[in-house]
Amino acid sequence: MPLGRRSLLVLCLSALGCAAAQPPPPPRGPLVARDYVPLRAGAAWSYDTQTGYGGDTVLSALTVVRADGQRFYVRSGTRTETWELRGDGVLREGDYVVRDPVRVGATWEARDGSHLEVRAVGGTRTVGGQRFRNVIEVVRSGSQAHIETTTWYAADVGVLEIRATTESSLGQRIEVHSTLRGYVLGDAS
Repeated sequence: MPLGRRSLLVLCLSALGCAAAQPPPPPRGPLVARDYVPLRAGAAWSYDTQTGYGGDTVLSALTVVRADGQRFYVRSGTRTETWELRGDGVLREGDYVVRDPVRVGATWEARDGSHLEVRAVGGTRTVGGQRFRNVIEVVRSGSQAHIETTTWYAADVGVLEIRATTESSLGQRIEVHSTLRGYVLGDAS
């Protein structure tokens, strides 16, 4: 074997040997609420939202515009909401959106009297042609507005999909459906 090929072979084998020697990532503990709502400075999510009126689809977005410790200011359109990471869950405007422990059957109440329940944990869901793992499903029902909302969250991604349904005063079923279009997670530090 000519010297050039032998050197290339040794270099390739050395590189493979080094790659194999790297330790695997440490095992991850059980997933908690904050894993499903990865709030960070600069994070943003965009959604295709079917409004339920005439079949229109609009682009909507959530953007973390400021972080202050475990409190995050999230803009949607012209409105800015306060989100907070706590040891027992994630709050949006003072109400838990996901609460620990994250397990099927876990329930809690919102300030408006609505009831939230984790209906599924650890599944997969395909949204926008992409398959997501470690998905939970949270259903909010019984609000004064008579709206039932199902939200699917993926670990290390955030909200994948939201489906909200209600009935109009004329007895018509109205549904708003948002699906994740894209996201960036921002600064993890």
